[in-house]
Amino acid sequence: MSEAPLRAAVIGAGFAGRQHVEALRRLPGVAVAAIAASTDGRARRAAEELGIARWTADWTTLATDPAIDVVHVCVPNDLHLAVAAAALRAGRHVVAEKPLALDLAQGVQLAGLARDAAGRSVLCHNYRFFPMVVELGARIRAGDLGPIHAVRGAYLQDWLLLASDSNWRVDPARGGESRVVADIGTHWVDLAEVVTERRLASVLAELSTVHASRPAPAGETSRRDRRTDEVWRAVGTEDQAALLLRFEGGLSGSVFLSQVAAGHKNDLELSVDGAIASARWRQERPDELWVGHRDTANETLVRGAGLSPGAASLSRLPAGHGEGWADGLRNLLGAAYAAFRGGEASPVPLPTFADGVRHLAFVAAALESARRGGWVAVDEVLAAFERPAREVSA
Repeated sequence: MSEAPLRAAVIGAGFAGRQHVEALRRLPGVAVAAIAASTDGRARRAAEELGIARWTADWTTLATDPAIDVVHVCVPNDLHLAVAAAALRAGRHVVAEKPLALDLAQGVQLAGLARDAAGRSVLCHNYRFFPMVVELGARIRAGDLGPIHAVRGAYLQDWLLLASDSNWRVDPARGGESRVVADIGTHWVDLAEVVTERRLASVLAELSTVHASRPAPAGETSRRDRRTDEVWRAVGTEDQAALLLRFEGGLSGSVFLSQVAAGHKNDLELSVDGAIASARWRQERPDELWVGHRDTANETLVRGAGLSPGAASLSRLPAGHGEGWADGLRNLLGAAYAAFRGGEASPVPLPTFADGVRHLAFVAAALESARRGGWVAVDEVLAAFERPAREVSA
């Protein structure tokens, strides 16, 4: 393994980009060399606040710079394809925020580039890397829950509760045709698949939009609210979604997703039901794993002694010192950078661009299900997407 530090460039200076910088600085042998933002002013401010020497509003200079080893794609969804493709073609390693791309077509294109690229690519599903999530998966594989028959849960937020709340994700041109399913539903499905080791097969979806209009991002033209001079626009993406799910092997599932649930800040919950016991993990109580029994007392396991080897390897602080979202991101990036160096295998599978394509197919299946009012198979969506390409090539 090379001893030289890997030099990272973070493209995007919003919440995700700043969190990537903070996580990278906790890794040995990594240097955050540069940051890019949408304007010179934003890039300069981010560099000053984060202590980064190099900044730019031209991300192309970083994505293709041979002095950069790893490019982090932390921009809005409509830019994922351009930034990640440029970096992959230049031979860089790539870490991309989810969802992988604006839509399935772009995701397939990126996955194809990643498959043939010299550098490695990782999708940013950090919830896989929480110690108690890994512990849940280990207990399922050990048979502690017995044969599992259901996986269920929710992912609830409230940052778009008010009609006056808005940001780029509300705009389909920037965030994609789906918002809640693509933005947080892909996180939940990825977690369910990894913990149960069952891939999602099909979905029955009901989507709803609570607020018909919201303020438009600055610079857009739309109708103006009569009460103010603020520009508002019609909302074309869902605020909440109720999904019935079928996983491989006959595993039943359900999840409720919302960005308009008051008091729920980042409330991801995953429960698994088995013939012997049930178990539940919540992101807002990340160091705990609840285990339910029928004939004996229920348990709340707290991160500490007695964890499985994989979970223990991701636990960095002594028991009683809370580890949460930022620590999961640090664990993911640590595993990614070890892979970039050719190091030891991660205790958790690294999320790939191929995973991202399946998740975008899940999003497309949910949208189609809501339109049809019936079940839609994820493989059906992928097959329908791939068929025209095969016919053209023939």
